[in-house]
Amino acid sequence: MELSSVISTWYNWLKFHRSYSVNTLESYMRDTKDLINFLGMHIGEEVTIETLSKLSIPELRSWLSFRYTRGVNARSNLRALSVIRNFFTYLNNNYSIDNKAVFSLSRPVRRKTLPKALSIYDIKTLLDGMKLSNFGEPWIIKRDIAIIILLYGTGLRISEALSIKANDINNDELIISGKGSRQRQVFILPVVKKYIQEYAKSCPYLSTDGPLFLGARGKKLGRTYFANRLQKIRRILNLPEILSPHALRHSFATHLLHKDVDIRSIQQLLGHINLETTEIYTHLNYNEIFEMYKNFQKTHKSNS
Repeated sequence: MELSSVISTWYNWLKFHRSYSVNTLESYMRDTKDLINFLGMHIGEEVTIETLSKLSIPELRSWLSFRYTRGVNARSNLRALSVIRNFFTYLNNNYSIDNKAVFSLSRPVRRKTLPKALSIYDIKTLLDGMKLSNFGEPWIIKRDIAIIILLYGTGLRISEALSIKANDINNDELIISGKGSRQRQVFILPVVKKYIQEYAKSCPYLSTDGPLFLGARGKKLGRTYFANRLQKIRRILNLPEILSPHALRHSFATHLLHKDVDIRSIQQLLGHINLETTEIYTHLNYNEIFEMYKNFQKTHKSNS
């Protein structure tokens, strides 16, 4: 029984029976291969099904520690361990391989971190800087600006934005399939539509039934490529290190909260299944904190 064959069967089961998205499947395969590569180095020989059946808690801890030394955070390690447990559950159900060590290992401690949002000034600086600087062909700059405004103006995930079709550009609202194939309605503001249409008119490769956002050679734009490109632009414009496609989504939610949009509406716009996921943004109400600070100063002065 070849390990690669078993992993391939598991992949197909996740894809066709569990309907996992392409991004989730890629993540599952990446984490599984990461463990297998580590074990190969650790034991100095090829990893087999038998190797996995004898996998011990110390070996798992060594793998997670090795990931930490490579800069992998607790959240990613938590996800990776969850992936491995999913795989071992599959092995147990289909191949009678029962390894209790995988399920006995305590979960990595995940410290709750607040989502990082950009200021409105940072977003304006980014857009103005891109219009004035030479970051590539004019249509590519228009594409990047359209994506940034789309992410900030709708709260879409980058994978969701890149899944939009070219024939959607004239719509005022879209039905987006998010995580777990959950669908939600997304409204496109006139300013967002304006920049998307400007990009579409200038793109030399666009076809009606194909993807909206394309790379320099006319193929569908990849999210990793765009994230790397955004980092390059960030460094040139000297913008905060937190700038990323996901930071634009966080900024969308945070700035809506500052405008007193209710938390349940933000939950629907973001496509969060649980309200508690959205409630983390309530910790980012900087205006309220600043008002409290000013009141404290006034009280302190009056008492002194």
